[in-house]
Amino acid sequence: MEIKVELDSDIIFLKLNGSLVASTLEQLKSQIQKLVDKKYVNIVFDMSRVEFVDSSGLGLCISTARDLAGISGKLVCYGLNENVQKLFKMTRADQKIVVMASRMNAFEYMLARLNDDPHGVSVIPG
Repeated sequence: MEIKVELDSDIIFLKLNGSLVASTLEQLKSQIQKLVDKKYVNIVFDMSRVEFVDSSGLGLCISTARDLAGISGKLVCYGLNENVQKLFKMTRADQKIVVMASRMNAFEYMLARLNDDPHGVSVIPG
């Protein structure tokens, strides 16, 4: 799994490339933990280049969304291919994770969320 990190208006975009499966999760978990340690809690997964997600990958998405929500953060995913969209719907993961069609939709959603909730800061004050 290749992961590229981008920062835009205090929102982290993780561009994922490859399969989100058990054998590739440690790298992503580690990257997310480093970001949270640096107080970045609003994260967007660009999944437009993710070919396949297994149950472990889905579990990581759900647990990341839950963990970020617990520290006033948010996870948004966008660019899901048809098979990954079906998996999210079938398992109802799309009810636990915000899924958007495009980067612009995800970015606008995050900005609106940050502007509407003064406590939903992207960076936790240190």
